[in-house]
Formats: sequence, structure tokens, C-alpha cells
Amino acid sequence: MTKYILGIDIGTSGTKAILLTTDGEIVAQRKDNYSFVTPHTGWAEENAEDWLNAVTSLIRTLASRVNDEDIVAIGIDGLYGGSGIPIDKNGKVLGPALIWMDRRATKETAEVKKLISDSELMDVTANLSDPYYGYTKIMWLKNNRPDLYKQTDKFLPPESYVIYKLTGQQSINYSAAGNLAGIFDINKDIWSNSLANKLDIDINKLPHTFIESTDPAGYITKKWAARLGLKAGTPMFNTGVDVGPATVGTGVFDPGQVTVALGTSMNAALVTKTPLRNKKLIIWPYSYKPKDYYYNFAGANTAGAIVAWFVKEFASEFDENDGPKELDFQSSDVPVGSNGLLVLPFFMGERSPLWDSNIRGTILGLSLKTTKYEIYNAFQEAIAYSVRQSIEQFGSELGNSITLVGGVSHSKKMDQMIADVTGKNILTTKSGGEANLGSAILAGVGIDRIDPRDVSKWIKIDEKVTPDPQRHVIYNRYFDMYKRAYNTVKGFYQDFSHI
Repeated sequence: MTKYILGIDIGTSGTKAILLTTDGEIVAQRKDNYSFVTPHTGWAEENAEDWLNAVTSLIRTLASRVNDEDIVAIGIDGLYGGSGIPIDKNGKVLGPALIWMDRRATKETAEVKKLISDSELMDVTANLSDPYYGYTKIMWLKNNRPDLYKQTDKFLPPESYVIYKLTGQQSINYSAAGNLAGIFDINKDIWSNSLANKLDIDINKLPHTFIESTDPAGYITKKWAARLGLKAGTPMFNTGVDVGPATVGTGVFDPGQVTVALGTSMNAALVTKTPLRNKKLIIWPYSYKPKDYYYNFAGANTAGAIVAWFVKEFASEFDENDGPKELDFQSSDVPVGSNGLLVLPFFMGERSPLWDSNIRGTILGLSLKTTKYEIYNAFQEAIAYSVRQSIEQFGSELGNSITLVGGVSHSKKMDQMIADVTGKNILTTKSGGEANLGSAILAGVGIDRIDPRDVSKWIKIDEKVTPDPQRHVIYNRYFDMYKRAYNTVKGFYQDFSHI
């Protein structure tokens, strides 16, 4: 009899769920949308109830398509939840999560640099200090929300929070622990008491059950099983930070292949056997075999986010789904360089490899002849430049092709532009590269229903996009100007941030 697995991805702008058979046949997919809030410039928060409501609604909808007992596992991942959701001893939510995009912990980052040397942080955690990381956000909460910090029993990542609510069990995936950084010893795969003491962070406020993506994190309770249309005791798998399962969803179970995920943000990743230290990358244990493999990535805070912003503010005649498609068509004849426009896409500061909290989005070259389609094209070029800047951090590890996944990658115009800017062959997949699929696969591996060797048969390359040599030569010059533009304005934004 056919058995099914649910894969769920709690994203920044919405939650996606997929129902597939243990043979890899996709039965149904659904998405629930919500939004994050930005109370101040550089701040970004999300609410736990939005995540829980979306997850439970999607499970209920997809589970109704099959018999309760035929759903044999659920894999669930989440956006990088930064500080995590603060809960008290009774599981009550005390406040929002300061998510990955939030850049408020600048003073705490400076404090870290005074307390711990870069070399010690790099040796122990394979990461450095920056407002991006969860441990600096927790320090901010301690300094600025002392009552909340004191009442907090645990800070739980998004996927860990939902699993806790549905199963009663608390855990943290090794990838989420590594991405919290600062106080996670990547050499021993445990919290570092030494670093936590130096930073005065109470590690008892963090989950102490570390879990691999292929080990059950908990089992659906009778109460929730009745509500969701599932069998009580259905295992849930905590698959960690979303971009890891997204990479698994492209069939990456071994080191070597570069994958670029283009969603709200951009992540360019390479799986290796040893951490690529001292390359300005973000590093944590990989979602598959976390004690053997490492996930090394650079990434932009805003990719699809600036496209969505542009549609909302300047093309409101289109909805959020049709807008990018229509703008792709309307801007298809804009030449390389967008008729003299250059955009710096740093609308929420920037993380790896620039690590700059003060930089902001900038449009250079506007004139009275500039059209909104030229500006849109320049936004897309900025994303492509960001991809190139990120993958170049891999140095000799970078091959001749990269696999491109995520919502923004569904734009054929964007695919060709990234090929032209990077000079690399772009591979897109017919199915695969979605975090919810990767989470379902990892859950299937965990219950011995899926063999990793079979997954590559499910992931079919849909298209190979080759770079246009002439456009690549022109883009080389624009990419140099892109880097020069950042170096020119970063001092201004540094001073401007203090006014």
C-alpha cells in the first residue's frame, strides 16, 4: 500500500508544504502566506503563532487527501530564526523572534569583539561576530529586554517551536545550533561553556537535545493527531535551517556541488568535509550527516525581497505573483547595464561576505529618462552581481556550473542573467531544490523508506543555461563597478548611521 511523507518549510514570507509518496511522487503542494514586521530600520521580527497556524492549516489540508495511517513521517525545517522564539517554562510565547534579517545587535557585536578574539571564535565556531547571528541577538535581548530575557526558559528556532507544540519534545538541529554560532563548538558539536561564560549568555536557555535531520525529534500527540487528521505517534523530524534541506532537495548527499538558493534572501552554498574557515563565510553542520559534512555559504539579506518590494511600491497594478512575470516581459529588451543604472541591493544591511550592518540599498545613475522597467532590470542585475560576489568566495572549490533553486530562479530571464554575470552554466531543476522536498526526503531516510542513492533519480535537470560570451565580457566591467560603488559609499553610510 502506498505510504506518504509530509515535508514542511517554514519560510520568511510563508510556509510551504508538500505531500509525496515514499517513491518520490509529488501528490500535492500548498502554501500559506504571512509577513514579517520591521518596527525600525534594520529590525525584522516574526511571530510564532503565524508559523504554528500556517503549519497546522497546511497539514490539515494535505492530510485530508489520504488515510491517516498512510502518512508515515513529517519533516519540518525553518527560516534561520535568529534569536529564536522566547518561551517560558509553561511554553507560553513571550515575544517575537528576531529573525536572520534583523541587524539591530551592532553594539553587542562590538562587545563580542572586545571579549573574544576573532581567532578564538573562528577556531571554536568557524564563524565570527555579526548582528546576523542568533547569539548577538540574544545578547541584545538581555541588554534591552531584561525582563523578557529573565522570564525566558528556552529560545527555540521556528521548526523546534512547532515540533515542541505538536509533540511536547524540545530539540535543536545541529545546523540551527551551528547557525546560532558564537557559543556552538563546531569541533565537538556541543554548546561551548567557555564562550558562553565570556559572553555572559545562559546556555540553559537553549535546547540541549541536539538532533540530526534523520532522527525523530518527537511524535504527534493524540490531541494534535485528532486536530490534524494524522495518526497519533507519527514521527516528526527536525531538519533545521531551510537552506540545508533545500540543498538536500537538489540531491546533494556528498560534498562538491555549488547550490544557489534564490528566495527572499540569497544563499550560495558548498558542502565540504572540513569547514572553509577564514573566507568570510557562514558555516554550520550540514543537514545530512552533520558530524561528517559542513555547509559553507555566503548570502545576501535581500534577493526576492527587493523584487517583492519593487512590485508593491512601483507596480501595484500587479499582484505579488504575477508582478515579477509581467515585469520580466516588459523589461526584456533593456540592455546590459540597464542604460547606465547600478543598484546596490543592501536594503537590510548585508551579511557574508561583506558583513556590513550600515550599508543600505542604493540606486546610481537615475535620470529623467529612466523608466521603471530599467530600474527593475537593474534590481535583477544587482541580485546577479550578489550571486557572483558570493560564489567567488569558494575560490578553487568553484566549478563550471551552479545549481539554481528557489522562487526567483523560476524566472528564465533571471537564470540567463546570472549565467551571463557569473560566466557559469546554470542548472535548474524540474523538481527539487525546495526545502519542503528536502525535509520530506530527510524524514524518509530517517524511517528507512527512502534510500539517498535513489533521490538523484527524482531530481531532474530541467534546463542548462549557458552564458553569452559577449554579455559576460560587458558584465565583467559592470561587476567591477558594482564592487567599486560599494567601496565608495560604505564610508558614507557608516557616518550616516550615526546621525
